Amino acid sequence: PARRSRRRVTEIGGAMSVKALKQWVRQTAAKTVWAYGPDKLVRQLKACGVVPGCTLIVHSSWLPFNGFQGKPADVVRALKEAVGPEGLLVMTSMPYHNMSSAQWLAKGKPMNVRRSPSMMGLISEVFRRSENVCRSLSVTHPLLAWGRDAEAFIAGHENAEKPFGAASPFARLLERDALILGFDAPFASFTYTHFVEDQLAATLPCALYEPDNRAGVVIDRNDRQIDCSVKVISAQANSLRRESRLVEHLKNTGVLHVGKIGNTRLTWIRAADHSRESARFVSTGGHFFDAPAATPNA
Repeated sequence: PARRSRRRVTEIGGAMSVKALKQWVRQTAAKTVWAYGPDKLVRQLKACGVVPGCTLIVHSSWLPFNGFQGKPADVVRALKEAVGPEGLLVMTSMPYHNMSSAQWLAKGKPMNVRRSPSMMGLISEVFRRSENVCRSLSVTHPLLAWGRDAEAFIAGHENAEKPFGAASPFARLLERDALILGFDAPFASFTYTHFVEDQLAATLPCALYEPDNRAGVVIDRNDRQIDCSVKVISAQANSLRRESRLVEHLKNTGVLHVGKIGNTRLTWIRAADHSRESARFVSTGGHFFDAPAATPNA
């Protein structure tokens, strides 16, 4: 049987390009050795620390050949099942992608809480459209929430000058001892890190925010316009951030975890662990921002 299988692959390979052959192999693996369903996903989430009643924020990508036997809606249902109706499931839903919040605001487009799609991946958009999900009114960093106290969790986001600061729902993730999970999404996608940066702003070698607030508009569920004034991360801070150093520290201290289910990469960390260890990293002389280059004398 093994020889027949190798011969079959050889025959197929003779009629295919290398690229097409690799795709066929991955398609086959996704349906066999990598295959997993919603029930197995729920069990794996439990092993990561997701239990009924907890708060879970998920960053996700829907990648081909991930091995999941179902649709994005089935992933959403599994996540809801894992936290249960007494828990809270949260996702990001920024209405822009591959640009900074400053660039988004410069376009002058309103964030319509009902109509602006989430550009944070297909799973996030499916979650946004699912039953009993509410969305915060942040002009740059709206969050989606489902479960117990979802409305209270997102309340007042439109009034937060710093969209991920102490007055935002991101601070409530820390209060709730939330688990942050990446489903085929790397640590770099974890928006909570901006909350950590805000808390450590005084230690940064540059200003975290641009000096002037930016204006934006949110359209609420009743089609009312809300004018917002928010801070945006400075271009200098974005250029000096060296997140790989922080990732190394968090892994070395055992609080940042990486695993797989099927061909899906999982990354997870507790908000409290992220905040504590990031602060400790900085307090002991490390940092995940470079100092600005010295200006040569005139």
